[in-house]
Amino acid sequence: MPLTNNIKLEIYKYCNNYLPDAQWYENEIDFIEDINLKKRIIEEFKGIRFAYKLYEGLEAKDENLIFQIRHQIFAYATIYEAIIHYILYTYYSDTKEFHDLQYHECPAKISIPADKLNKLNKELIHNGDTIIPYHIQERKKDETQVRFDDKCKTAEKLGLIHNIKTSNGRIVNLADDIVEIYSYRNAIHLIAEQRKGITYELELSEKAYKRMRPFIAQIKEKLKYDKKGIYK
Repeated sequence: MPLTNNIKLEIYKYCNNYLPDAQWYENEIDFIEDINLKKRIIEEFKGIRFAYKLYEGLEAKDENLIFQIRHQIFAYATIYEAIIHYILYTYYSDTKEFHDLQYHECPAKISIPADKLNKLNKELIHNGDTIIPYHIQERKKDETQVRFDDKCKTAEKLGLIHNIKTSNGRIVNLADDIVEIYSYRNAIHLIAEQRKGITYELELSEKAYKRMRPFIAQIKEKLKYDKKGIYK
C-alpha cells in the first residue's frame, strides 16, 4: 500500500530542501559535452544525494544504514569511472600517456625456416629445451583489459588529478583514494556483523562524497589550461 500524498509530499519537501537546484548540477559538470552521458551522471548524482537525505532523515540504523552506505559507495564509484573514462578517451586520446594505457608489450614468435631453426637450435642448446625465437611486440589491449586503476594513474600523469589537502591539513593522493573507492565497489562483502567492516564502509562512503568536489574542480582546471572541450 503506497504512502498518502501528504506523507509523500513531506518526504520530497524534506529531501529536496537540502539539495542543490537543477542548474547547479548542470554547472558542476558542464565540461561533459556528451548530452546523454551528462544527463545520466546528473541523474545518478541527484539520486545519491536524495537517498542520503532520506536515510539521514529516517535516522537509518543496522541493515538499512549499511544498505545506504554501500549504495552511496557504488553510485559515486560509477560517477568517478564515467568521468575519467570520458575525459581520457575524448580529450587526451592523442597523448603518449593514453597510448601507454592502451598498449602493452608482449613476446611474439618469429617464423624462421626449418633449416635455419635447426642450425640455431644446435648452436643455442639450453638443457635440452626447444628454442623459440621471438621479438617484443606492442599490442593494443582489449577494452576489458584496461583497468580502472590504470586509467586513474594515467589521469594523474596527465595532471588531471593530483594531491589534495584535507580539512585537517593532511595531504592525500586523490588518484589512490578514487581507486580505493572503485575497488571496494567490486568487492563489497556481506559480513555486516563485523563492526570494523561497517566502520570502514562508513568512512569510505564519506570519502567518496568528499573527494567528488576537488576531483571535478581539478579536471575543470586542467581542461581550461589545455583549452579542451568547452574551454577551447
